[in-house]
Amino acid sequence: MPASDRSSSPSSLSSEETKSHVANGTKHVMVNGTTNGKSHSKKEPEQHFEAGMKSDLKNLYSGKEDKKGRYQWQDEIPEDLGDPAENQETAKYALLVRNIRVYNDPRKVLAVHSIVVQSPLLKKLLARVLKDYPGVTAGLQRLEFSGKFEPLIHRWAQLQKAIHALGEKTEDDRTTKAHAHLLLDVLTREFKSLIDTSQDMISKKVMTYEHLWTLFQPGATIFSRHDGQETAMILSETKYGQDSKGFPCFWLTCKYVDWDGTRFGTNKMNLQIPMFLGTRPISQLRVYPLEYHHEAETLRTRLIERGAKAESLCGPNYKAYNGIAWRHGAFGTRDKYNVKGRIVIDTYGWNRFNPSYSVYVTALIPEKPAGTTDEDGDESADDDDDYDGGCDDSGMPIDGHFADEEEAARHLPLTTEQKLICTPLLRGYSLKNKLWLNFFVNCVKEIEWQKDAFDRLVLPSNQKDLILGFTESQRKYRESFDDVIEGKGRGMIILLCGPPGVGKTLTAESVAEEMKVPLYMMSAGDLGLDPRRVEEKLQDILEMCTRWNSVLLLDEADVFLEQRSLHELERNKLVSIFLRVLEYFEGTMFLTTNRVQTFDPAFQSRIHISLDYPELSIESRKTVWKNFLDSSPQENTITKQQLKELARMNMNGRQIKNILKIARLLATRKEEKLSHEHIVTTLEVTQHLHNETQFSERTRGTLYS
Repeated sequence: MPASDRSSSPSSLSSEETKSHVANGTKHVMVNGTTNGKSHSKKEPEQHFEAGMKSDLKNLYSGKEDKKGRYQWQDEIPEDLGDPAENQETAKYALLVRNIRVYNDPRKVLAVHSIVVQSPLLKKLLARVLKDYPGVTAGLQRLEFSGKFEPLIHRWAQLQKAIHALGEKTEDDRTTKAHAHLLLDVLTREFKSLIDTSQDMISKKVMTYEHLWTLFQPGATIFSRHDGQETAMILSETKYGQDSKGFPCFWLTCKYVDWDGTRFGTNKMNLQIPMFLGTRPISQLRVYPLEYHHEAETLRTRLIERGAKAESLCGPNYKAYNGIAWRHGAFGTRDKYNVKGRIVIDTYGWNRFNPSYSVYVTALIPEKPAGTTDEDGDESADDDDDYDGGCDDSGMPIDGHFADEEEAARHLPLTTEQKLICTPLLRGYSLKNKLWLNFFVNCVKEIEWQKDAFDRLVLPSNQKDLILGFTESQRKYRESFDDVIEGKGRGMIILLCGPPGVGKTLTAESVAEEMKVPLYMMSAGDLGLDPRRVEEKLQDILEMCTRWNSVLLLDEADVFLEQRSLHELERNKLVSIFLRVLEYFEGTMFLTTNRVQTFDPAFQSRIHISLDYPELSIESRKTVWKNFLDSSPQENTITKQQLKELARMNMNGRQIKNILKIARLLATRKEEKLSHEHIVTTLEVTQHLHNETQFSERTRGTLYS
């Protein structure tokens, strides 16, 4: 009989029977005159619906399965269908313990499969014991534990303590205690051997691979060395699995605090412990709970201090660095660099210029005020480690863009526990290597400023005042200078022209040192000669310099400033790109050249100040000699008269520095004080080079006379 015709037959189920089977969890599919979504009427199904649809439901049941697990739908209840194990009668019990048959263990024939806690009083007790345990909500109507029973095993000591503290003053207290002992008895009978073995090994500070999961409780603070750095993290979850090569290992998913350029938040990291045989000291594992460290309290103090330092460096910072830094290389490798020099710490800039490796965090959840209550009415503690567990592992920011940088100034201070698990990494730019790199907090130092650098600059005082006043004012008031087009013409471009060795480059370096801002030294080699890449690189460099309020020095700028011609089309493109991009630069740029006569006329209107550096006079050379001699820690015996004689030689500042450098090495070799004789000996040895240089200098000097 077709299914559509049997709905009113005597053998069909009554409405009450249908409800009973639905409640008992019998497999069924609700259909309205159809089977598997297909109508039984072969012709004009629309007419069937219009003819008289029954206001009822029809149950279909799965038949016997074949060897491949396939079954046919039928409209009769299978004959071998029994009553459900859980019903109104079983709902009256405080606990439901499901047991399964054990085949491979000679010590027992049954094992606990799962436990359903039905007692509301026992649930309240477990809510306190399992508070903040990930993945457990004790207030649910159906609270079930299964598998390895990790929550109860991990909180075994707390459970015993809570049960022991139960009183018998009221009926609820006595009932709770009775129900709790029922649970404890089941767990003790089933897991006593496991718990005793684990506790015995933990007391002796060793552990086996099979029992690792008993050592690591979610929410615990764990310790590991990552990139050679001491690191503390909060454990989220663990599982046994395989590494990338297919070898067995124990995986740990952990959380740590990081900075994304605008706010602090949490990030995830997966760590692993490879399989090992026998027992191993806990403190020799790759990862282990922090309390098993031999200097746990000292380590905590050290990590909290490092976290506080990382917090103080969260915004753009100009610092010194001495240590290893790294960046991501090809095929997942890490390219390491030995960095000794000045860096700019700037995570927001890192995200802007390295979008493939941008830092994205899940926001920290603000702490609950002490004394507030949970949903079950229990007073909540003031937790330091209350983090948002949800995280988008795609590495993409919400809504496709990172938060406004102005939010960085409004972030909440980190708590002590958050400082403890703060990352040791900082992202920034090495001005010497000209690379975006990952730096380590402990290698960051304060800059030792050359306080007298600008004062020792051999220039007329009015010229020095003009340069410094101009650059400082431009930095302070650049927002008030603007063109018809917003953001255009806010920069300050200063041209320094003159022969080599007269202090052009030193001027820019001294200004940056006096203003205590970064100095970015750019040359043609940094940009390349491919017009398609030059514009992109140049825009990035100018944007970075604007962000950091740095002084930009384009040394030997002839390649980009030279007059365009009809024949050199590729170089013409470079000059045009440079002219166009320069219009939108908002910082201070120094251009140095000794070929000013070859400048393209278009640059003349873009240069705000042009300073001519003549050859050094006798008095200027005397000052240069004296500055170099005074700055050296090596003692010297040079008299004022000898200094005057040295100043009469026609040499530039760079030549004087080189001569003194060689003379100092000669004096050190003989273990003597630096004397006039050492300098004369050096001059005699290098006389041929000095003569050639002087001839070249005189030829070039005629261009500025």
